[in-house]
Amino acid sequence: MHFNKLIFIVFFFIAGCHQAKIVEKKDYIFGTIVEIKVFGENEEAAVHSIELVFEEFRRLHHYLHPWEKSILNEINESIRNGRNYRTEDNEIISIINHNIELESKTHGYFNPAIGKLIQSWGFHSDQFANTMPNLSHIQDLRKNLPHMSDISFYKNYFTFKNKNIQLDLGGYAKGYALDQAKKILIDNNINNALINIGGNIMALGQHGDRDWVVGIQHPREPNSIATVTLKPGWSIGTSGDYQRYFMVDNQRFSHLIDPNTGFPANNAQSATVLMPPSESSGALSDVYSKPLFIAPENLKNSIAKELGINFYMVIMADGKIIISHDMLNLIKWHEKIEKDKLTVN
Repeated sequence: MHFNKLIFIVFFFIAGCHQAKIVEKKDYIFGTIVEIKVFGENEEAAVHSIELVFEEFRRLHHYLHPWEKSILNEINESIRNGRNYRTEDNEIISIINHNIELESKTHGYFNPAIGKLIQSWGFHSDQFANTMPNLSHIQDLRKNLPHMSDISFYKNYFTFKNKNIQLDLGGYAKGYALDQAKKILIDNNINNALINIGGNIMALGQHGDRDWVVGIQHPREPNSIATVTLKPGWSIGTSGDYQRYFMVDNQRFSHLIDPNTGFPANNAQSATVLMPPSESSGALSDVYSKPLFIAPENLKNSIAKELGINFYMVIMADGKIIISHDMLNLIKWHEKIEKDKLTVN
């Protein structure tokens, strides 16, 4: 997987004889395929607005990159050198404060401070080595596990209580980018669009006279396991073990690290959540899929309720599916699901 590899830089104009046009663009940013579709808007305005969004995506990709030159790396370098970090950058202040809040809300299952653990497992690279890390190093990091609550901000300075903090916002950045894209499109009077960043998706308006319909990726097959309708302003986020992972002795190790064990979580294949419209709907759909993926099976539903997640689906490691009642009513399966494999909460 190469972060700078260009896949598509082409606009598509799709229209029937009497249908409004879809203006669509695909590119490769954030280490994944990014796609924006705009429906029924002025072509010139749609193209211009999409370009503005992609410019913002490229900015955020470099701004928040976990291991290349970025403001995040500047902060991490300060931590390594035992220094406070001075900044007047309101955006990064807001982002870090939001992540402090989100780690607390998710009881630490979402923890952007564990970049050293993620790096130790080989996921701070575009290519993953099929080798196990130094397990004694993993245990050492666990003994003094950093948390976002170890970070404070006062009078333009970030201070850090734990030298093991290494920020990695990979579980937040794509969702945050969705929220920024929404602002840009709305500011440019684009009311009907679908924004897709590697499966983190937000809907604006509608696709003509119907809502947008999106697929939920099957974690072990190349196709979708189901489709779901996205109402205007809603976001969907999926965390899965099928994109960034390596295999050792026929065992899968993904980038989704359980902070409590220091090891990749392995009780689920994927977790999908839908979040209603809000200023941070995209970020929440990205973040909240992590605790539902990582947490033990017996805690997933209680965590969902505590976080206010009414629409969710978790595909467990054994193929069984845990799904909320609201999600079940919204979803359309692409394959037959046996009743004994379905737990409805």
